Amino acid sequence: MKHAGGLKTNLSQQAKDKTLRTCVACKATHEKQDLLRLIVDGEGQIWPDFSAKLPGRGFYLCLEEDCLKKISDKRLGVLRRDFSPQLPQWEVLQQRIFDMLSQRLNQLLNGVKRQAVIGRDAVMHQIWDKKSLLIMFAADAGDALLRQVNDAMDKRALGEMKSAAQDKTIVSLLDAEALGSALGREKIAVVAFTEKSPLLKLQQISVWQQRLGLMLVKQQGK
Repeated sequence: MKHAGGLKTNLSQQAKDKTLRTCVACKATHEKQDLLRLIVDGEGQIWPDFSAKLPGRGFYLCLEEDCLKKISDKRLGVLRRDFSPQLPQWEVLQQRIFDMLSQRLNQLLNGVKRQAVIGRDAVMHQIWDKKSLLIMFAADAGDALLRQVNDAMDKRALGEMKSAAQDKTIVSLLDAEALGSALGREKIAVVAFTEKSPLLKLQQISVWQQRLGLMLVKQQGK
């Protein structure tokens, strides 16, 4: 009975640790850490809060692809119930979020550059290790390199060397020169990282930046 009671307490604590929030745009519920917190300043401007520590009340966006398709100034109008945002603002806000995501990405890359495994040969060797991997390609990486690395990752998963659930490959919006600069090197076409933290945040920021960047490109093409 004592064991069962301890298990119940642990499960209760785990449930408390998973703080849930609702996306203001698509109304989906996610764990707080999987959402982008935003705040409204005294002038009605909306700003991302990557640290989730800025004072005042905030709201959240999940930045999933379906969510981004639904965001508009009309959707943001719901904020008037609790805040005093200046609208329309979404066209400016999405560029602001993208620019700040780009800045945050460079900061994160600079922070993990000592963990970086750089270049095709080094990355291919790392793929057959047992550690979880985050592999990032430059935007201008060649198709042959993409195929070779992705094929190796697929074989790694099929070989059941480890659970592939934590593995991720990302094609960055940074070209080889910019990716190299962020990591304190010359041009880098592919890089791998092997430590779990803070790579989950690096992965999250990269994906958000990519989604917003593609959306901005589409809008500019109209």
